[in-house]
Parts: sequence; C-alpha cells; structure tokens
Amino acid sequence: IKNMSTLEQKLQKLEEATAASQTILAEKQTKLSAASDALDAAKSKLKALSPEAQQTLQVNDTELPELISAKMLAQEEYDEAKSRYETNEKYLTIFRAKVSGGK
Repeated sequence: IKNMSTLEQKLQKLEEATAASQTILAEKQTKLSAASDALDAAKSKLKALSPEAQQTLQVNDTELPELISAKMLAQEEYDEAKSRYETNEKYLTIFRAKVSGGK
C-alpha cells in the first residue's frame, strides 16, 4: 500500500507538470501567432508600396529581419513546449494505467 501511495504521488506530480506544460504551450502558441501576424502585416505593407519604392528599399531598412528572427524564436519555443507537453502526456497515460491497473 505504501508503494501505491508513492505511485499516486508520482501521478499527481506528473499531472501537475502536464497541466503546467499545457499552459506554457498555450502561451507559446499565442506568442507564435502574434509573431506570424506581425510578419505577415509587415510583408503586406511592403507589397502595398509602389514598385519604385520597393526597388529602392533595402531589406535592412525594414523591420523584416527582426520580425523573421522573432518568428523563428517563437517557433523554436513553441516546438520545445509542444514536445515537453506531449512527453508529459505520454508518461501521464502510462502512469495512470499503472495506478489504475494496480488497484
């Protein structure tokens, strides 16, 4: 019975970690969406310029490099958070099966 309580404690910790990782994943999804939207808006703004203005414009004169970097960083953070959440979810399923199977 002591062993079961240890399993249940591990299950509770894993449930908490999974819930926390799900919250972080949602935050990273929001950040990624915002970064994507900002990049798309900047691209649209540039496309709306006259062809002459587009030809004389240098990429470094725009905010594109920063926006591209921000989106890449947001994508990396989202991918890491998603991986962490999926791993926690997988182990949570395994632990739940152990706990309920042992009763």
